[in-house]
Amino acid sequence: MHPNIMKNALKLFPLSAFVLLSGHVQAQSSLTLFGKVDAGLVRAIGTGTTTLGEGAQSRFGLRGTEDLGQGLKVSFWLENRFRSNTGALTAVRYFQGQYIVAIEGGWGKVSLGRDYVAGYTEVQITPDPFIHTGVSSFVSVGTGGIGTVRNDGAITYKSQLGAFGFALQTASDVNPNSATLPAASTIDRPVNGYLSYQAGPVYLGWSHENPGGANDSWNFIAARYVLDRWTLTAGFGSGKDNVNNKRKSAMLGAAFKTNAGRVKLSYGQLENTTTHTDLTKKFAIGYNHDLSKRTFLYANLAHDKAVATNRSGFDLGLQHNF
Repeated sequence: MHPNIMKNALKLFPLSAFVLLSGHVQAQSSLTLFGKVDAGLVRAIGTGTTTLGEGAQSRFGLRGTEDLGQGLKVSFWLENRFRSNTGALTAVRYFQGQYIVAIEGGWGKVSLGRDYVAGYTEVQITPDPFIHTGVSSFVSVGTGGIGTVRNDGAITYKSQLGAFGFALQTASDVNPNSATLPAASTIDRPVNGYLSYQAGPVYLGWSHENPGGANDSWNFIAARYVLDRWTLTAGFGSGKDNVNNKRKSAMLGAAFKTNAGRVKLSYGQLENTTTHTDLTKKFAIGYNHDLSKRTFLYANLAHDKAVATNRSGFDLGLQHNF
């Protein structure tokens, strides 16, 4: 081949690759890069030490959809989690968040992959104005310390019929949220689901979860009411762990929109009713101050009476969403 021909071909190669890549991107109905970067000073409850950390886990991801016609649509969601103070991954998985592909139509939506437990985002997180993040997180109240947050190898069906929502999920026979891989096996396949009702300012939801152990199960109900600038929430849970200890949880939450941000208040408790032991007994207060639609300063303070020492904690920081 003539040297000049080879030289021109090499010059054109990057442009050709870009055109081909652009063609793939344009084939999508949408392709979005998204995420958040969160950094601040954190004193976790029970530690007594203050470090540079984050109130909410930093992350980035890709999501996209393609219209297949005839009312069908395919979508995907890939989400990484990392620590803003070091850049390290939060776990051994590169995509610690969701990693799913889904197809949906008028009959509902089916998703496959590493996904949130069906009732977690729709019901268990609802009463918590801090959305299960930072020192003010009430994740143990929502899950009872029995349920989990995500399932590996999940098959999820969701449907919305007017005001009513419904979902069912099953997953592979491994511990879905293990910090190390491979994960320990469970006896049964995890199974979970939820029912919800939304009408104007009123929301009601119920979730059930069998995490896959021999005895464990968890039920949670949630309610939310929006009144002008106020959002009022409540949640109640009951179940048993894998050694048949019964647990109950309850919480109340409130959030108020100001002209420049959002004030948050909540109280929640989780008790082992078999041993009459308080596992969590926490009060939290916080404020988000908006700098823009995507960026805010935050200050949160929490106190947990069920912790033996260093019962108070806080986080002060900055979060940017994109």
